[in-house]
Amino acid sequence: MDDTAVDSSTHIEEIAGVEDFADQARRRAETEREAVEWAIDELERVIAEQGVDLEPMLEYAHRSRESLPDRHRRAYETMAEVFDVDRDVYDVYALAYAELCEELAEGTGRSEKNPMGCTNALVHPSTVASSQAVDTYSTTGPLVLKNRDIAGRGTRPKSIIEQPPIDDYYGFLAVDTCGTISIFNGVNDQGLVAANTYIDCEREDVDPEANLRNGTVIRTLLEECASVDEARAQLESYPTRRLSGQTLFLADATDAALLEVDPVTERITADDDPVVTRTNHFVHSPSTQSESSTERRTRALELLESMDRFDRDELWSLARDHANGPGDRSICRHPEPETDEPHAFGQLTTASTAIFEGGSPVVEVGMGNPCTAERTRCVFGEAIPADLRTGQRWLERLH
Repeated sequence: MDDTAVDSSTHIEEIAGVEDFADQARRRAETEREAVEWAIDELERVIAEQGVDLEPMLEYAHRSRESLPDRHRRAYETMAEVFDVDRDVYDVYALAYAELCEELAEGTGRSEKNPMGCTNALVHPSTVASSQAVDTYSTTGPLVLKNRDIAGRGTRPKSIIEQPPIDDYYGFLAVDTCGTISIFNGVNDQGLVAANTYIDCEREDVDPEANLRNGTVIRTLLEECASVDEARAQLESYPTRRLSGQTLFLADATDAALLEVDPVTERITADDDPVVTRTNHFVHSPSTQSESSTERRTRALELLESMDRFDRDELWSLARDHANGPGDRSICRHPEPETDEPHAFGQLTTASTAIFEGGSPVVEVGMGNPCTAERTRCVFGEAIPADLRTGQRWLERLH
């Protein structure tokens, strides 16, 4: 029997049977349990070997947890109850993983201060239409590409996360880390797409309890907004100083926006170009810039400018590009040789690729590096391969 097969009727009944956020979190935790417990056990081993003191990270994680909406906090606590793991390590895994990677990184392989990355691109609907796209699926809405680059990807399993509508909140599809409540890219059942890239830009005078985590912002927009206009209005309703630095990509069936969110200057700046790409620095505001971020964006611009059409196939070719690499400075980022093997705690490497179309509750995803990953199309409300829901496809590709 094909272990990736899913009985559609069972899947739909499972989704429809979810009553609240705790129930959804419990179902998801049970689905992802094997991958999460493996990752936490492996982290516990490495932490013990290196003698890492978790207390400072635990303090940050616990304070940061206070910034979560009540429904997300309930989901988090429910998942924690399901997993048979060390609770302190789980809290750090879920809420202070970047800080943990800083402690576990070995040698001189680090090229950026924070273990954050990503290369994103956005093609507005007018450009998609004029390019007469000829990819596998017809394209009418704006397209959003996200290469999810992270440190320590060896202990950060990825899965397809499907959350049904709950109460008055929209359901969504996302590609993100097993066993966590943060979402950094997804599309909801109304066809609103939201994805971001991290910028090292935060206010020192905003405590973790008040700082709205990037993954919280993305998830909240997907749960509460049906259009780009609604998402922009909601984002602007937050005090900008409480947000983390990021570039935010939004798309629906007819509209798209790229927003640079700068909490230091308390500005949100829109980029209205028909085709835009961002890495990990601001273009319209001052910010830190690494060689990797600069070179990845320059290369992405070169590729986009050379394209005579914009469709999923062309965006996949961008995601797979190895110019300047295929190490830290390329768009498709691989661990540098002999650095932090096997988990690459000190390397920013590509863990997943996702392409979304505004107005369509669908994601086309590849787990691991896009240069070798299998492209799979997942549709909200339809059966999703079991190995994508559990994180097993990610584990099999990287281990």
